[in-house]
Amino acid sequence: MNKLILSAGTVVYSAGNSLHVRKERPMPSNVSTSGKNFFPIDPRRCALIVIDMQNAFVAEGAVFEIPPARAMIPRLEQLIQLARISGIPIVWTQSDHRPPYGGLMLQKFPPIAEDHVLWRGEPSYEIYPHMLQPKEGRLEYKIVKHKFDAFFETDLEAILRYHQVDTVIITGTATNACCESTARSAFMRDYKVVFPSDLNATFDDAMQQATLKNIDLLFGRVVSSDELLAEMEAALETSSRS
Repeated sequence: MNKLILSAGTVVYSAGNSLHVRKERPMPSNVSTSGKNFFPIDPRRCALIVIDMQNAFVAEGAVFEIPPARAMIPRLEQLIQLARISGIPIVWTQSDHRPPYGGLMLQKFPPIAEDHVLWRGEPSYEIYPHMLQPKEGRLEYKIVKHKFDAFFETDLEAILRYHQVDTVIITGTATNACCESTARSAFMRDYKVVFPSDLNATFDDAMQQATLKNIDLLFGRVVSSDELLAEMEAALETSSRS
């Protein structure tokens, strides 16, 4: 069966000598709750997750370079500073795909196997140096992950439960790989997902927009960093007066 799109919402299917015209309609907006109607952001129950801001993705000229990841650093640092000042747990992730942990990553992405990209101990593995660095301690952690999903075979959920977190703010790179995978996994575990549109970065805008639409419709709240900071600061101010 062949498919031909004539206009927005109108599709013609051909099968043999037969043609079938069908109207395709987008999912109605009222079947999914969005924004504060889904959940308000309570900073006292949040954790900030900073995913894979490593040289392999952020450094200029890197094999998997994502230039928007560098551009978003000043905004990301604002959020990190607010989290530190406010006592919000921060979890930094780093991807390590060296054998034996890499698994199919070593076959899917030849630079990982051949050039040792994202192998622990290599420069590509390190957090990009021209930004705020992790400060491991009572409220700040670094975890190593071997797959896209930051929950998979890591200590992430133990950390979140210890701090009685019910909301995760997901930032970093790449939007449509590790960030989206982690957002989906968080939702499956009944964590509320906040996904800042300008604090996640990937290789092109089509990938970016597809993930943002998917997350907002199915898995969480998509907000701008300005909206996020304003909502968090207002909630913190309200809680300090109560």
